[in-house]
Amino acid sequence: MIARSLSAIALAPLLIWLLLGGSRFALFVLLLVAGGVLLWEWLRMKEPFSPLIHVPLLLAQSLVLYTGYRGYPGWIGLELMLVLLGLFAWSLVEYKPGEMVSPRAGFRFMGVVYCGVPLVLLDGMRAMPHGGALICLLLFVVWATDTGAYLVGRKWGRSRIAPSISPNKTWAGFWGGTVLGTLVGWVGVLGFGLPFTGIQGLVLVLVLSLVGQAGDLVESVLKREAGIKDTGQLIPGHGGLLDRLDSLLFVTPVFYAYLRLRGSGVPLGAWFFGS
Repeated sequence: MIARSLSAIALAPLLIWLLLGGSRFALFVLLLVAGGVLLWEWLRMKEPFSPLIHVPLLLAQSLVLYTGYRGYPGWIGLELMLVLLGLFAWSLVEYKPGEMVSPRAGFRFMGVVYCGVPLVLLDGMRAMPHGGALICLLLFVVWATDTGAYLVGRKWGRSRIAPSISPNKTWAGFWGGTVLGTLVGWVGVLGFGLPFTGIQGLVLVLVLSLVGQAGDLVESVLKREAGIKDTGQLIPGHGGLLDRLDSLLFVTPVFYAYLRLRGSGVPLGAWFFGS
């Protein structure tokens, strides 16, 4: 608990300062480094380091991030498709009779998408009006949800949500995380002066809190499948960077999609039922 708290105290102010006072380029550099660490931890969950595979994938993910930063998002789909084709081609080299190579190629490709695309969206969010505040709001919801779930679940947690997936996740922790994440997010909406109406902002941060907890459970499934407890030991008290950012990787696409739909001027219902 002490190591966990000290890590948060040391890292949070630096990140908030970077978002509210730093440049977009500085954030891009941070995302580039974080993306490399995330993908590294992802790949190491199921296979040892292989320079012929891991290095090209790290470079490809960096290219995806750079393409987004330079403002050419239309190229990202093509780049990801080329990565997938390259992995399928490499599966011919790795093929051995009796082995399944397609799940391995799929896992590697999923790592590039899962660990890279949300970071591209964070960079795109930073370029929006109130961009730094929007990312801070996202972080506050995720951090508060994680803290509430940890503290409440540790003290009052009895009934487990999914013992076969994560024995430490309890319903008490779920409600504690949801309440604290929603309250802190709502305070963030008001404190940053973000352009969300009262009920709209409240529902938004509630949904983000719930999605973040789903992301945490998904990573627990993946770690259980890989037979590991943590993806790394980079952050004391938290494990690897992927352990710390699993919720953020889930909520970022949801929040970004909402912001784009809201900024498009088209009523949300029109996307599903027509104008």
